[in-house]
Amino acid sequence: MLKNIIFASNYLLMKNILLLIIILFASSCVPYKNIVYIQGQPDSNQIDKTYKVKKNDILYIDIKSSNENIQKIFGSQSNRNSTNMTTQTLYFSGYTVDENGEIEMPVINKLNVEGKTFAEIQKMIKTKLLSAQFTSLEDVFISVKLAGIPYTIVGEVKQPKTGVLYKTNPNIFDVLADAGDITLTGDRRHVFVIRKENGKQTKTSLDLTKANIVNSEFYYIRPNDLIYVQALRQKTLGTGTTLSQTISTTISALSLITSVIIFANFINQNKN
Repeated sequence: MLKNIIFASNYLLMKNILLLIIILFASSCVPYKNIVYIQGQPDSNQIDKTYKVKKNDILYIDIKSSNENIQKIFGSQSNRNSTNMTTQTLYFSGYTVDENGEIEMPVINKLNVEGKTFAEIQKMIKTKLLSAQFTSLEDVFISVKLAGIPYTIVGEVKQPKTGVLYKTNPNIFDVLADAGDITLTGDRRHVFVIRKENGKQTKTSLDLTKANIVNSEFYYIRPNDLIYVQALRQKTLGTGTTLSQTISTTISALSLITSVIIFANFINQNKN
């Protein structure tokens, strides 16, 4: 009678363990579709990705000309910006947009650039120079761009960091590449971009597995964006993110449970 009870108990225990292992196995692996970027084809909608200058931006302004007077005034500034272009160099030698949306330049003095595109700022500078002491600016070449785009990325990436991108209209994948990509336990369907604009902070979730991500305004990185990649629940389970890891963990758990059952049966048999 006791043997039958032990047998029935062991049977129910093994059945429950098997069910638990199946559930664990099914829930612990990261599905392939959840790690593939930009699946499908995006809609034909196009967004305006033209950047408009904001307060606290740092601008790199390069002015070149055969005019000796212009070259004397702006040449040293341009050379200092373009040589050894580092975050520290640009921070101290670039033109910072102040709280009034203005920058201050030689000859031109104050120039309101907030809300303007780079092309508009180029025209404004040229107009200001013409209205000053320069009568001909046919050979003046003006380049305006952001002096790097600072960002911070944290969470499930290989290299969480605060970095700077030197690129026109960088996107979320440029940041991920700079941070070594998202780990296997990172949730590519819920990547948050926290952005401050016009004194307001917004938080937007991006699904990087969808092709239409390229049509989001948050697809393009702006200065001082904070990107957060949250973890998948597989990480909290701790059972493995790949098939081989899950199988290995499951076998280890099963071996331990089997050993406990065998030992318990041995004790019960000795008692009898």
